[in-house]
Amino acid sequence: MIFYVPAVMTVFSGLFLALASRFKGRFRVENPFFPFVCLLWSLNALVFVLQPMVSVTLSVAVERLHYLFLAWASLAHLYFFYSWLDLRNEQLERIGLVLTLVLSGVSLTPWYVQGVHRYSWGVVADAGPLFCLHLLVCGLTAGYLIRLCSGRMGWVYSVEERRNLRLAVGSVVCAVVLWVLNLIPMSGFSFYTPGNWLFFPMATLACAVFRDRLPNLCAVVRFLVAGGAAAVVLLAPNLGLLYLIHPYFPSIDPLSLFFFLLCWFYLNYRVLLVMLPVIHGLQGLQRFDLKKVESHFSENILLLRRTDEMINEFRRTVGETLRIRGMVFFTRKGEGFLEEDTGRALELSEATHRWLSLLQVPLDRREVERRAGNQEVRREVVALLDQCGCGYIVSLSRYGELLGLVLFPQKSARLGLTLGEERFVSRIKEFVSIALYNSTVYQNLSRLQEELSRHTGALVEEAAERKRTQEEAEQSEKRSRLLADNVMETIGILSIDPLEFTYLSPSVVKHLGYEGEELIGQGVDVVLSEESEREIRSVLSHALSVRGGHPRNAFIFETELTRKDGSPVWSELSARFLRDGEGKAREILLVSRDITERRHLEREREALQRKLRQAQKMESIGVLAGGIAHDFNSILMAVMGYTRLALMYISEENVKAREKIMQIEKAGQRARDLVAQILAFSRRNKQKREPCYLREHLKETVGFLSASLPSTIDVRFTAGEGKLRVVADAVQIHQIIINLATNAFHAIGEGGGTIWVHAEEVTVEESLSLALHLPEGPYVRLSVSDTGHGVDPEIASRIFEPYYTTKEVGKGTGMGLAVVHGIVLNHGGAVSLESERGKGATFHVYLPITPLGADGAQGTRATDEAKGTVLLLDEEEILIDLAREVLGRLGYEVEAFTDGQKALEVFAGSPDKYEAVVMDLFTAGVGGVDMVRSVRNHAPEMPLVVTSGRPEPITRSSLGHVEGAEILLKPFTLKELAQVLDRVTS
Repeated sequence: MIFYVPAVMTVFSGLFLALASRFKGRFRVENPFFPFVCLLWSLNALVFVLQPMVSVTLSVAVERLHYLFLAWASLAHLYFFYSWLDLRNEQLERIGLVLTLVLSGVSLTPWYVQGVHRYSWGVVADAGPLFCLHLLVCGLTAGYLIRLCSGRMGWVYSVEERRNLRLAVGSVVCAVVLWVLNLIPMSGFSFYTPGNWLFFPMATLACAVFRDRLPNLCAVVRFLVAGGAAAVVLLAPNLGLLYLIHPYFPSIDPLSLFFFLLCWFYLNYRVLLVMLPVIHGLQGLQRFDLKKVESHFSENILLLRRTDEMINEFRRTVGETLRIRGMVFFTRKGEGFLEEDTGRALELSEATHRWLSLLQVPLDRREVERRAGNQEVRREVVALLDQCGCGYIVSLSRYGELLGLVLFPQKSARLGLTLGEERFVSRIKEFVSIALYNSTVYQNLSRLQEELSRHTGALVEEAAERKRTQEEAEQSEKRSRLLADNVMETIGILSIDPLEFTYLSPSVVKHLGYEGEELIGQGVDVVLSEESEREIRSVLSHALSVRGGHPRNAFIFETELTRKDGSPVWSELSARFLRDGEGKAREILLVSRDITERRHLEREREALQRKLRQAQKMESIGVLAGGIAHDFNSILMAVMGYTRLALMYISEENVKAREKIMQIEKAGQRARDLVAQILAFSRRNKQKREPCYLREHLKETVGFLSASLPSTIDVRFTAGEGKLRVVADAVQIHQIIINLATNAFHAIGEGGGTIWVHAEEVTVEESLSLALHLPEGPYVRLSVSDTGHGVDPEIASRIFEPYYTTKEVGKGTGMGLAVVHGIVLNHGGAVSLESERGKGATFHVYLPITPLGADGAQGTRATDEAKGTVLLLDEEEILIDLAREVLGRLGYEVEAFTDGQKALEVFAGSPDKYEAVVMDLFTAGVGGVDMVRSVRNHAPEMPLVVTSGRPEPITRSSLGHVEGAEILLKPFTLKELAQVLDRVTS
């Protein structure tokens, strides 16, 4: 019986380790091949025990069936180590499967097992010539597995894992040696079979696999005793049954024996499932109903609000249920670091923080080393376990957010957690995570509520500031996105000789309409006009020729490109030379930006600048005209006055003299009209604006034109719907039409043609308002068209300039259109031109429509002739003499002065002496305004006539708030002076 002890120990060890690995902890999930390896190692000892109970014929069949199963041992070891070391080699797996199938087929032949050898200590197989093939495969597999373990030991971080790998290598070496020695009794020598001692390498491999589960000898002994008792209870009935039926084995055929053993193993498996809860109870592994503990814990933990209360409840529940003491808790105190309940801070890297937040189950040190893919995470977590002296780590997380960590040692019996205990810890840690998350939310809400009650105003301001910041961020994001979406730069590379495209970015489709592949290898002449190509080649030639042939680093130029559809596009090209190792330029890097719109804007800006210069020029002319108007009007006043006096002294019979004098008077009147036109053009003369309906005025003006122009000119008038109501100076409206029609007549010439005058109400929209520089709204548009030769685009921008004319000498002064332009601007309108060479021209005048009030002109009041003395003040002696004689003829005595101070002294001495005061506002001595105020102070009711050669607005502005003074603008006629004196003295 002594020879059966090693065999029974091997069978017991194989069954026990297979069952332990199947039902003990997480291992069955990680490596399902370990039970198969243990059963194959114990199969040789099991056959050794069963052989004496069968016949010689059946013994040979049993041996062949035995080695049929052993043929799969190499493949099982390969898959076991692959799963344990987390490796994979599909090609080698396929080779191993083929060899296993070959060995399985060969094991059933006489060349593999010829028969059996019967010795005094037992029965073994008689090895055939092909049995060495089995040993060769086992040896090669063992060598490959040893190489795998040695390679892993070279880089593994954990000392514990290196120790486990050494134990695994030792078990493989020991098993191979025993299998080789097993060939001695199989060859006919009476040597006790070494295969019955396989429990040694089996125990060594189990120590490597279960080292973290059975860390010390006491735990091993306790586990073996409990397992042994269970094994005795399980094996005793089986051994008794075998003893009773072994006499019948010789009569059983192999197939029936196989099915009997299969049913026998299944029956034992079902019995074992029933016995496991009883075994656990005997071992004291579970003293509580974990489901009830979970339910009670979930009810209690969700009622707690404080973090320390939750930690204490978790510590109490896990400690009493699983008999675990010395737990260490870390709770979150900020972003990226945790704090122990004793106040010790724990800082974690971002990678470790993220890995722990995704951890769902408790992990021991070995599992941390296996599961943590990042070496930094693995080192940091293992160091934390070593620092706290713990064996397990549990993360408390919710929604991917790490709320805390729990570290605790192994159980008091120095055993690891079972699968049920791990599930129990996982579930209650979920309850704690939910409670901690809810507590965090509740505390945050409470704190926010308190802060809200104390700092309502500050929070409102902060919210407003955040909103503004958010809006600014959104606006900035929109601007950035808009900028990114509208970036149209195209990047390309050109070879220098010849100039061909070698690369183009995809944005060339938007830029030029070409696909990049269409232009690769093409010359630049595809997208460049001849002029642009010459310009680029000139720029490149100049860049390559400077500094002794060394090209410049970069240059920028603008040129016109041609799109695929033939349309032009302006681009800004930024070029940089790409050089080879010798510094010679080989290629050109181009960045092309579409600047077509910018070019259009530049042209518009140039047009606006021209208009601004034109406006400044017109303003300058207006200032000049206003400055010289006073002096010029004074001269005209003398010329026209003395002309009229000369006519009084010449008799009616002297016709020739009177005609010559009247020609002088007509010339003076034309000069006066010219000054008036200049002042109207410069908008320095005040118009008499009244509400009027343009339809009737235009009909009257067109009738005048029809009678005035030659019969070869057909003048037509049309008007649209509406009342055509504006507030304007009717005389100046008449002047506008006359000037435009005269200009049209000169354009048509003597050959004859047609002039159309059309009026209608229109609405100026946004686009037209920008072009005309007018506000949007309703306007009356007066259009004067002709069938003349039109206006050249080159001179269209200058036609409104004063004294600019294209007519022959004597046919125009160049003031007609300039006066029109000044009158229209003074009325708040605009004038534009539409013309094409050879097809006539159309002038459009826009006048704003204004709601009209009641109109009615005040007439003058007739008075009797006034007699008395008139005080006359003027700085021009010639005008004083003229006025003295004219007023004398009108019945007035005149006291004239050229010095304002002297005139004021005389007037102050006897103000009642004078019937009226006639004075020039701009005289030497006392200023005109001071003189007017002094006259008003001495004689408030004194009639006062103020003469001036300057425009009426300037004159009234100079008078200020002085009222009751009549203004008479130079040059005036004697009749106008008499009418004013009659009116003020009446």
